Amino acid sequence: MATTGESRSGFEPVGMDHVAIRVTDLDRALEFYSGLLGMTVRDREKFENDELPFVACVAGSQHLHVVPTDEEIDVGSEHVCLLLRSNDTDTREATEDFLDTLQEEGIEVEGGEPRERLGAYGRDWAAYVRDPDGRRVELKFH
Repeated sequence: MATTGESRSGFEPVGMDHVAIRVTDLDRALEFYSGLLGMTVRDREKFENDELPFVACVAGSQHLHVVPTDEEIDVGSEHVCLLLRSNDTDTREATEDFLDTLQEEGIEVEGGEPRERLGAYGRDWAAYVRDPDGRRVELKFH
């Protein structure tokens, strides 16, 4: 096990891309995160124009994507996105090779991965995997 912050694969976690949470009342959520906590609201207009499925609340360079839903919420179904940096993941093939390595180590990789996804730092290759407890973790290669 690596203790320096670098994995055996040579990838180094460099920050959080975003965290997405579902909310039952968008206005109430934005009042809390922006009105009470002071986070900057971004992309409200894009959400209202159906260009994005969320409104971003921003603290520094960190994003919290607030996703409204009419469904009952089980907070155990949310995900965290980790931003990974490597000189070797600038292609889909390199990203797929890394995901193959994770699967060989017993890590579940969701079907159809990787895909280019939009995050706080633009579009990059990303994939959803499950941690040992079954928690969804998005790996964003930057």
